Amino acid sequence: MSRVTKSMTPKLAQRIVEEVKRNDALLSEVAKKFGVSTKTVYQLVRQSEQQGSRASTLRTEIDKLTMQLNYLMRELKLIQD
Repeated sequence: MSRVTKSMTPKLAQRIVEEVKRNDALLSEVAKKFGVSTKTVYQLVRQSEQQGSRASTLRTEIDKLTMQLNYLMRELKLIQD
């Protein structure tokens, strides 16, 4: 957990990120609206994007491993028959 998110609730951080992404708002406008620095808004948005990227990478890896497992199970079944 970064210094940024230690000082605010996860719910507030999420609201800030959603405000930026949904409304395509300027970081400075969102910062002013929520009473935080522009740097804080930038860090929250960046952190959110990095987490999304990691989740996507993990989903892809899980899909590949699932396909490989299914293939190996079919092979095993052929050997056993």
